[in-house]
Amino acid sequence: MHQKGHILWADDEIGMFKAHILYLEDKGYEVTPVNSGEDAIQLCDEKNIDVVLLDEMMIGLDGLSTLKKIKDKHPALPVIMITKNEEEWLMEEAIAAQFTQYLTKPVNPSQIFIACKNALESHKIQSEYAAKDYLQAFEKISQKIDKAECIEDWYDIMDELT
Repeated sequence: MHQKGHILWADDEIGMFKAHILYLEDKGYEVTPVNSGEDAIQLCDEKNIDVVLLDEMMIGLDGLSTLKKIKDKHPALPVIMITKNEEEWLMEEAIAAQFTQYLTKPVNPSQIFIACKNALESHKIQSEYAAKDYLQAFEKISQKIDKAECIEDWYDIMDELT
């Protein structure tokens, strides 16, 4: 199966997410689980990580502190926060700290999958649809050119092109 991306999942209770990890692996992602923010930072520096799933409350370095250290070295790396905390101040901190997405526990495997797919593949999918739309528009203009019989037809084609 084609590898869709490498996910790093940092949670001090990572064992609770074994089913989620298996689900993501079944969908074509490589998942590396770690138990701490320190391990997450180290792996981001050592491996090619495409997206980070990050618990907000971990023993040792918390999620926000971990994020700041990761973003210092890898500013474009998408990071998705997963937390039990639904406090508005934390959501605002997460937005300010440049989390790509914010999910509240309990989360199901499909929520995680959709968040990762969005973070990793949205640009690719949007590009594919833009190319498809362009080709359809080009085909439509090509047909108009083939059928053009008078100057007004050519003016319509020019208007559409511009």
